[in-house]
Amino acid sequence: MVLARCTASGQCLKHRPKVVVGGNGVSGQAFVDNRAFREYVGKTFKATVLDMESAAVAHVAYANSKPFIAFRSLSDLAGGGDGENEIEVFSRLASDNSAAVVKAFLKALP
Repeated sequence: MVLARCTASGQCLKHRPKVVVGGNGVSGQAFVDNRAFREYVGKTFKATVLDMESAAVAHVAYANSKPFIAFRSLSDLAGGGDGENEIEVFSRLASDNSAAVVKAFLKALP
């Protein structure tokens, strides 16, 4: 599917976002905006994404014997971008793209 690249105000990502299925993600209790920590997590856990929520939701689902799937959309580069963190600029774009992927997933279910 084609994901949006620009915000409503015209700020655009350098590259078109894409859907990635699978891979390793790391979830923790803190917002990460630190290049060295992001690189450490990538090297140590082979993680390609960091977030603050998925593990907590997965744990609750597991504890209650409920199936769980995470759809994550990245709004910043966890300290990997040039200059100031991009979350304020791209959080809405990430949310809209994530919602589009979830809707497409649900539509594809039998």
